[in-house]
Amino acid sequence: MKVGVKSLKFPEVVIIIINYNQIGHTLECINSLIDAGAGLTQIIVVDNASQDKSVDILRDHFGKSITILELKENKGYPHGLNSGIPVAIDKGADWLLLMNNDVIVDKNFLIELRIATIKHPEANLIGPAILYYDQPDLIWYVGYKLIPGTLIGVRSFRGRHYSSKIPGYVSIDVMHGCTMMVNKLVFKEIGLFDDTNLIYGDDADFSLRAREAGFKMIAATRAKMWHKISLTMGKEKPRTRYLRTRNTIAFYNKHSHGLKKLIMFVFTISKGFIILISDIFRWHIYLVPPLLFGIIDGWANPQKDIRPFK
Repeated sequence: MKVGVKSLKFPEVVIIIINYNQIGHTLECINSLIDAGAGLTQIIVVDNASQDKSVDILRDHFGKSITILELKENKGYPHGLNSGIPVAIDKGADWLLLMNNDVIVDKNFLIELRIATIKHPEANLIGPAILYYDQPDLIWYVGYKLIPGTLIGVRSFRGRHYSSKIPGYVSIDVMHGCTMMVNKLVFKEIGLFDDTNLIYGDDADFSLRAREAGFKMIAATRAKMWHKISLTMGKEKPRTRYLRTRNTIAFYNKHSHGLKKLIMFVFTISKGFIILISDIFRWHIYLVPPLLFGIIDGWANPQKDIRPFK
């Protein structure tokens, strides 16, 4: 099917952006969406109790055109999404585009997502090609494919330079929460995100539940965007290390049984040992306790309260 790009608009999508104390990046994200053809009434900003006057600044810039949900407490990224999703559906959305605020989209981003819905009507979850903000031609994420019999994901095209030789559409097993577009039917069938954790693992959990319910997901690689990697949580911070380790393992714990659980246990212990040696070698001893407690809490007691690493 040949689709005329210039004739396409995408009024069926509502965009949900989560903001927490990063109003400059949120404004940059919104402006890139506007440049890509989004209307202000299609945008919902969920503010996770920011303390940098984010809400006031958003209202100064956009007035009442953008919907702002002002949460009283920061309960994490998935909780913010869950707060915005019913509002988006009430606004008449057929598709919900869920986004971090630390991203910039290409001018043809929304058009390419719309084309994907036309060319692949069987897909109810569609992800973009996510590139590094600081290395704009280098691919960070297109999607995970799971190794059969495990929950180990292999990233498609990770580290490759973006080019037209990459297939326009790729079947994937796991979406990334940084940006994903989901049909409203998925939420009606499987519910919202698991928001018991602040961050990490919720996107994989949602993807797996969607797959188990029979929904198909693809990456539309011509829909390009750039991500400021780990801007919110920070790189090499104890809290980041703990949450990423704990919540990823909690996901493995929840969705594996029998032999698969044994495989995932051996995998995480082996990977944890490699990371531990690397931390010691680099003299990053401060990252060792959050790594070890993340492994322990993820396997032994994933319902335990999150430890207060900073």
